[in-house]
Amino acid sequence: MAEYSREFSNFPSQKITRHDFKNVDDNIAPVINQINLLRTQGLYNQAARIIQQNFDVLSHYIVDAITYRTWEEEIYNTQIYARRKQQSIYFDDSEDDFDGIEEDVWVGGD
Repeated sequence: MAEYSREFSNFPSQKITRHDFKNVDDNIAPVINQINLLRTQGLYNQAARIIQQNFDVLSHYIVDAITYRTWEEEIYNTQIYARRKQQSIYFDDSEDDFDGIEEDVWVGGD
């Protein structure tokens, strides 16, 4: 069975990371508009510099690659955790297929 991934997530030994993102407001809009304008002009290095200079503020408004990787890894770890837990599932005899997992308890009807 797969092992937990630990680069961005410590689930299930710790809680899943909570991210409290804000909606863009008048305080940050000028910076975001400047970044978007530079990107549309193909000036990616300048846009990246503005992002780096304002990272502390922008991190509350913009989802970055690290956040996506954290979400992806925490979903992956949650899937592994769920599949390792023994579950009791009732199924009807008329069901042609069901996704049984080793060590689960399957109870059928008549």
